[in-house]
Amino acid sequence: MNRACAPPYFVQLCLSLPKLYTSLFGHMHYTLQQALEKLSGLPLTKTTRRELVQYFHFGKTHYTTPQGLVLDVGELTLAVNCPWQLQQPGSDHIRHSDVFIRRREAGLPTPVWDWKVPGSSLRDQRLQELTNKAEALVVLGAESQQHCGFILHFANHCQLTVSPDPAQPVAEYWQLFSNTDDFTFAAGADSIM
Repeated sequence: MNRACAPPYFVQLCLSLPKLYTSLFGHMHYTLQQALEKLSGLPLTKTTRRELVQYFHFGKTHYTTPQGLVLDVGELTLAVNCPWQLQQPGSDHIRHSDVFIRRREAGLPTPVWDWKVPGSSLRDQRLQELTNKAEALVVLGAESQQHCGFILHFANHCQLTVSPDPAQPVAEYWQLFSNTDDFTFAAGADSIM
């Protein structure tokens, strides 16, 4: 149907569909590249972990829990539940699998070690050291890869490579979400959500 000869109500309906969709479902659909581009210009400010899932926080904002606790979180948070590595300038890497290596401690290590405890692994220690450095890890851009993977490029020449393994499918490989609005984007074995 040509817009010039379409009935006015039809034209008005077509023009209002994006607003209607947003009001009904909370957000528009993004492509993988569009979702990742939301990180451009934001610094990596914090990392947290819950068992194998690594959370990368970009930008800064505060979140108040229903109990009144104020949490420092990223404006956007990337939750990764698949193989990843953060390559630093030179040949230094922080890997997803480093969670199974005990953190370095002065003196004798504690006799009981549980990798599930946040802060107890080499991965936790190295990510904390990286985000505590004075130089900002600002995202310059993103490059999508196969199997819903991607590479984030940082201003200090670091690269975060997220590489879902199709041989080990999970419902959600990773999720990018906002802590300030309803934006969310996830990629899993079956789909991009």
